[in-house]
Parts: sequence; C-alpha cells; structure tokens
Amino acid sequence: MHNIGNYTSQFFANIYLNELDQYVKRVLKIKYYVRYMDDFVLLLKTKQECINIKKKIEIFLYKNLRLILNSKSKYYPYKMGVNFCGYRIFTTHRLLRTSNKKKIKKNIKNWNKKYKANKLIFKNAIQSLNSWLGHSSHCNSYKLQQKMLNKCDFLFTSSTLTQIEKNLVIDIEKQGKLF
Repeated sequence: MHNIGNYTSQFFANIYLNELDQYVKRVLKIKYYVRYMDDFVLLLKTKQECINIKKKIEIFLYKNLRLILNSKSKYYPYKMGVNFCGYRIFTTHRLLRTSNKKKIKKNIKNWNKKYKANKLIFKNAIQSLNSWLGHSSHCNSYKLQQKMLNKCDFLFTSSTLTQIEKNLVIDIEKQGKLF
C-alpha cells in the first residue's frame, strides 16, 4: 500500500513556503506562478529572465528559509511542456511523466509475477491500480490506461474476454463434432 505522506508535513510546507509565494508575487512581481506543496512553476518570457529569477529565488530560499532548490530545478522552453505534479503540461494537452509510466509498468510486472505465484494481495494491487487510474485520468492517457489494464493478468480485460470467447467457440465446435 502507498502512503501520500504525513498530512501535517504537507500542511506545514504550505505555511512555511508562504514566504516564498509572497516574495515571488509581491517582490519579484511574477505574474505566472503556481505552487503545490514543494513543487512550483514560473512562466517567464526569456531564458535570461529565468536565469536571473532562479538565482534570486535560490538566494531568498537560503537566506530566509534555510532551504536549497532541488538539483532537478531547471528552466525549459514551453514547447517541452511544464513538469508539474506528475504531468507534462503543454498549451494544448497534458501527459503523464515518463517516470510515472515506467513505475506502473514495473508494478504491473510485479503484480503479474505475484499473481502467477498465487501471492498477490488483490486488495493492495487494486487500490494501487485505481490510484494510478485516477491520477492518469487527468491527462491524455485513455489508450495508455487501456494498454496497462490489458497487461494485468489478474484482471478481466477486453483481451481476456476475447480469449475466453475464442475458447468457448472452440469448445462448442468440439462438442458439435462429438454428436
């Protein structure tokens, strides 16, 4: 089972980082700024402006909050999409992060292995799968969802039902030849 973390630490992150919010909005006057917990995005016009603002934020965080930015903190052209809260957000659509796709594929492989060994705890697998389906439903992922569901050996899926139907037809045809 997966946890989403301690609620109090999430709550305190919002309180503690309010200082950053105020600095970015009131002092730096950044119009396009959004933060969720410790994940934040700024939209700026030029690469140079990104470099300058990132440096100012790094200094502010260290001096005032004793924090340092994660090494993954970078700036990208908008055409590459904005990485935020598990998605790559483009002007026209949203996609899941690649790491999220890799993680569900790994989980399904693990669940299938446990299922074949009769060691799968269905409740935990279904909860985790439903959580992923909920997260992935907020982006353009219908085909990916169907593909992942069809890979779950422990579920009745469209491919499972097709195989059952084929087996039934074969069995019926065999029985017809017996009479």
